[in-house]
Amino acid sequence: MKVVETGNITRASEGLNVAQTALGQQIRHLEESLGVRLLVRHSRGISLTEAGEVLHRHALAILSSVEEARREVKAHGAARREVVNLGVTPSIQALIGPELLVAARDEIPDISFRVVEELSFILIDALMRRELDVALAYEFENRPGLAATALIEEELLFVAGAGSRVLGESISFEEAIRTDLALVSDRDIVWRLVHEVAGRQGLSVNVAFEVQSMPAIKTLVARGAATSVVPYGVVAEEIQQGLIVACPIRQPSIKRTLFLNRMSDAPSFVHETALLAFLDRMIGRLAEKMGPYGNLIGNVVPRRHEEAKP
Repeated sequence: MKVVETGNITRASEGLNVAQTALGQQIRHLEESLGVRLLVRHSRGISLTEAGEVLHRHALAILSSVEEARREVKAHGAARREVVNLGVTPSIQALIGPELLVAARDEIPDISFRVVEELSFILIDALMRRELDVALAYEFENRPGLAATALIEEELLFVAGAGSRVLGESISFEEAIRTDLALVSDRDIVWRLVHEVAGRQGLSVNVAFEVQSMPAIKTLVARGAATSVVPYGVVAEEIQQGLIVACPIRQPSIKRTLFLNRMSDAPSFVHETALLAFLDRMIGRLAEKMGPYGNLIGNVVPRRHEEAKP
């Protein structure tokens, strides 16, 4: 091919980094094996005989097929990356979402995440419907077939608009629930925790706005129209920007627990050990990002010590 491309055996041998005599010998052996002349040598270089034209045409087709096969095989390999449907809450997404995706690309290239961001109860519902493989959610109910591992205990914060006079270094639970709260819904873990604590103390909760949208709740709070009880991750950016102020809740504090949730009968991942070790590192990173509001209480433990066979 190189001889035809350059039209000269000398230039072809230089391009192939082989001796001219060796290249000439290979061409002669090929001609002898086929029983025909392939090249005509003349003062201007070489040209193809009719038989040489036929061989050149087939050689081009073969090389094209080889390249197409190479591309298809590579594409097949890429398509075989193990896809993991991972559910995360808005606070987790805000704190480590982009970092998790970049780290996964670099550290576990055989695994590709499809990330779904939703509230905890929505993630658990999706997991039960087998739409997710793993859910990092702040909820654990003793549902049949659901396996959960406790990972982080997180303290919730009371938040208000930047001009609020309600906040000090901390706020009592009773004082917090008397304000005009914006909460998600009675299926949300924060709503349930607040109402459970209030119920034990014989107190009522003033829910001024029921909004199943964290961006909408943050807007209400930033405008001074409402207060809320939220995890740090949800409002970290707004706090840094000075749009929202936050403080711990005392007497008592309100805490929730992050669980890694999977279906107990789900098959192991192909790259089970690598995946869970990666998630373990990310959970550690999440606890760091939570600062004083997050306490690591468990680890992501592989269910099996050996990776499952493909």
